Amino acid sequence: MTDRKAARNPHALFVIEGDCQRPLAFGPLDLADLHANYQVDDMATVDERLSGKGVRLRKLIDLVGPGYGTAWLTIQSLEGFTACVPLAQVSRTGVILYEKSGKALSVEDGGPARLIVPFFAAECADVKGLSRLSISREPTRHVATTAQAQGSGTALRR
Repeated sequence: MTDRKAARNPHALFVIEGDCQRPLAFGPLDLADLHANYQVDDMATVDERLSGKGVRLRKLIDLVGPGYGTAWLTIQSLEGFTACVPLAQVSRTGVILYEKSGKALSVEDGGPARLIVPFFAAECADVKGLSRLSISREPTRHVATTAQAQGSGTALRR
């Protein structure tokens, strides 16, 4: 499968694209419309320091339909942060925070979307200003061979 791009949507908070069947751009209404089983109504149940509403990353990954043999997820933020991590580890517990106190997540709180990965020992366990997730079979060229990369992924800042 080739690298597919999501159709651009002016209301999108972030996109999931790459080696997948249906690359998608997700806006706040798209996230709010997902089934209640995939919603996290109180982020304090995931991390006691957080508040707001989120959606489980595994559902979003299922919606785009990752290609056969895909194993890596590249995370990009609006500020230029890039991290390449194992897809299975991050999608299992990852949550995307998109709302706080009934309103869109503000930039001060890490908005417009924020990726939280509990129990993941790396810088990319809390990515503010999420803009793009890209699924791939191989790690991106930005991944360095470090102890962190061998166990949980690598995070790089540009």
